[in-house]
Amino acid sequence: MNFGLGCLKEFVDGVLSGKDKELVRRDIVEKAENHVFDLSLTNRLTEEIKLALTSLGYKVIDAVAKVDYKAITGTSEGLFHLIFEVGLSYDEMLDVPYIPGSVIKGVLRNNFYSLTGSYGDEVFGGKDNEGYVIVSDAYPIGGAMKLLTGDIINPHYYKGGEPVKSEYDVNPVPIIHLAVREGVKFRFLIGVDKRAKLPKVNLNVKDAVELVSLLLLYSMKTGLGARSTKGYGFFEVEKFEVV
Repeated sequence: MNFGLGCLKEFVDGVLSGKDKELVRRDIVEKAENHVFDLSLTNRLTEEIKLALTSLGYKVIDAVAKVDYKAITGTSEGLFHLIFEVGLSYDEMLDVPYIPGSVIKGVLRNNFYSLTGSYGDEVFGGKDNEGYVIVSDAYPIGGAMKLLTGDIINPHYYKGGEPVKSEYDVNPVPIIHLAVREGVKFRFLIGVDKRAKLPKVNLNVKDAVELVSLLLLYSMKTGLGARSTKGYGFFEVEKFEVV
């Protein structure tokens, strides 16, 4: 059975049978931490994505990088949000966690703005023009075959959904959930149209491909996804090429 949907079924069946929700969640976390994922489909898919981008005439940035600590995106959505109230981007068809291309593109653009004060419409698109960058979803392709690990959020300053008024009222109740574990390797693929114009910024790059490459490398060192200020979403690059 599909692992992700199996977790959701286990949670629903457990709750309907009267089991304690927290115990059911802990059982699912333990199962997730020990589950070995089949990455053959993600390896084949990423190759197909690369071939499709090159066949369309794009310059393709192809990077493989592994998670330094933990990684998490999609905290407010997806099937795991239904279980833990903290989500995780999860592809139900491929049955693996992933990093949405929209998240990656958003981080690239935000970092570009942080570095230059410009939104980079010439490359990423704006209200008056389409973008010249296609950012694929990033999928796990190797490293640790056990992709998930248990994690917690400790909401110290809320009680019953309301902010506490005094330190004496703090009663932290940890919220358990899942994250991508350290060492998992993801493949990042970005297509850059050769027609893309280089924004007039001082980043010492010669073209849009080099600009996007720089932004991707920078983003991997500053965090992709949620909780980057806590060390999540940092990646160690193992392969980086442009074809």
